[in-house]
Amino acid sequence: MRRLALSFLAGLLVFTSAQMAAEAKGGKRVKGEKTAPIASAKAISEFKGEFKWGMAPAAVIEKLNAKVDAGYKDRIEKARTDPAKSDQIRREVKTEKDRVAKSQMKFEGPKGAWDVSIIDEEFVRNNGESMLIYKEAKSTRYFFFSGDALYKMFVAFDKDVVAGKSFVEFGGLMQQSYGKAQPVYREMHTQGGGKEKVLDSYLWRSTEGDGLRLVDRSRFYDVYCLIIYDNAVAQRQAEVRKAFEASQPKGSFVDGIISDKTDERDENDNVVDRITGKDVLKPGERRGGQQNIKVPSPTGEMKGEEK
Repeated sequence: MRRLALSFLAGLLVFTSAQMAAEAKGGKRVKGEKTAPIASAKAISEFKGEFKWGMAPAAVIEKLNAKVDAGYKDRIEKARTDPAKSDQIRREVKTEKDRVAKSQMKFEGPKGAWDVSIIDEEFVRNNGESMLIYKEAKSTRYFFFSGDALYKMFVAFDKDVVAGKSFVEFGGLMQQSYGKAQPVYREMHTQGGGKEKVLDSYLWRSTEGDGLRLVDRSRFYDVYCLIIYDNAVAQRQAEVRKAFEASQPKGSFVDGIISDKTDERDENDNVVDRITGKDVLKPGERRGGQQNIKVPSPTGEMKGEEK
């Protein structure tokens, strides 16, 4: 039944895309949506590097393999006169390239480990999306594809990069590079039964149609993440999801599957949701009563801790 519902969701794509094009001509905007500040073009370009939206997984892997080769170039040159050591280094290169290739996966079928991971809010299962993973010097970069076309990069910084900084402090550092951002807050309940607004993310956009978010994942994972994406693709996915949800009677079985909303949210709380098409949980909330939050590694092994 769930698969049937998701198939119907995909079927609404053509209709919704046409609807979005018509709305774009008339300048129609979602009520309450704010325009995020423009990020530094230079910083955006450096962050994206050689990767372009629309690239196929094979093209991304080719670029990543070139990065691996560049990283080992000096070591290989120094070991040129030592055949045994040279062979060892070349095996390391092959292992790293194989790890990248094996990290490629599609978000199809029933829920799995990635649905309760650091990227669980970044994809819609059974929606033609896939992913690649690459470990950088001080971060891990996740490449997201829609229909085998690159549209988003998610970078989770290592703990030594965060270095004990609060999210506000880290956000301040990012704004020194990217420019002033729009803060996005969420409202959450306190232990005493009250409510408080909590800073959830910082939001930018680019003149080239990119969206950029710095998100706080420190509650479960002790890291902050920077996400850049093709805003046109993200908006299309958001509209498809919303059109499907709107077509379902409230309280229906399908509505319960694809919605995880709460009634008490900050007025700006769904800014990110509108852009990404994902209904993001409040800090501390868990999907389906899940208590064991697991982080799949690039090799497919599971790392988990009781929260």
